[in-house]
Amino acid sequence: MHGIRNKGAPHGWIREDLWARLIEFWQQEDFKKLKQVNKRNRASSTGGSLHTGGSTTYEATRERM
Repeated sequence: MHGIRNKGAPHGWIREDLWARLIEFWQQEDFKKLKQVNKRNRASSTGGSLHTGGSTTYEATRERM
């Protein structure tokens, strides 16, 4: 979706009526604000997710504690 939004033209698999609705959605202030927030988050130097448990099982976590 990012590619076709930046290209500004619908891809063959998107119906014309849906394309018009997408354009309206992308032009809303709420979407633009969220887009900017997400852009800042991706550029943040504080790292990714705060969830650092990984794939540790419940049993392993319990044993460590």
